[in-house]
Amino acid sequence: MRNKTSDEKDYRAGFSRVMWFAEQAKRQGWKLSDRQLVHEIMQRERAARIRDKSTLPIVGRDVRSAAWNRGQADALRALLRAQREHYGKGL
Repeated sequence: MRNKTSDEKDYRAGFSRVMWFAEQAKRQGWKLSDRQLVHEIMQRERAARIRDKSTLPIVGRDVRSAAWNRGQADALRALLRAQREHYGKGL
């Protein structure tokens, strides 16, 4: 059973990872459309729900916790919100 501290750490790691990638993309001049961001948010939320509901232990190198996926989803939401505010003002 995972503890709260571990979940918070995973959440922050997932959030930070997305924000790091966003910064790298911005430096390269790349931008995801609102539609792409929404799609990615849905995928992360789906992965978190599956992880929560699974009774089987899932192991592997690239397997992440539900908290990690939720952190990524929240970071993507923050990016979407910022993007909409920025472009909504006509900047």
